[in-house]
Amino acid sequence: MRQFPIAAAAVVFIAILGAAPAYGASASISVSPSAAPSGSTVHISGSIPVKKCPASDGATITSDSALFPPDGFGPTATRDSQGAFAVDYTVPTSTPPGSYPVGLRCGGGNVGVSATLTVTPAGGPQTGAGGAAHHSASAWTAIGAVCLLLAAVLLGVRRRAARIR
Repeated sequence: MRQFPIAAAAVVFIAILGAAPAYGASASISVSPSAAPSGSTVHISGSIPVKKCPASDGATITSDSALFPPDGFGPTATRDSQGAFAVDYTVPTSTPPGSYPVGLRCGGGNVGVSATLTVTPAGGPQTGAGGAAHHSASAWTAIGAVCLLLAAVLLGVRRRAARIR
């Protein structure tokens, strides 16, 4: 009697696997370069088998809404007769640094493959009080200047006191 529920579960599991689209078996996606600053252009390419999704259906590139504003759906690329596609995409300057999974949809369903695009900070490193810094360091500069001036005054007073003795 215990074998029946196990056998039924196995049949249901096999039926679910058979009904699920098997895009991932031969579908592919790549992003080049895999790391780029916001504002730069990346090349996204790949392939979706035409047996699973007709070539007339475009490949919609997906990710987070930060990478593809406002809803996470990026450009839809046309596919050739073999299912291959390629598109150049400019990463929005508003995209914060981080790693973003880039996936595919075709025919209204997720394909099940992904690549990762790492968005790096734009511009130079944010160090010191140079032009790359986002905050002002003028207060700290003023404090430092006052400290140097005070040290100079104290040194002058000390030397004058030493001469008088």
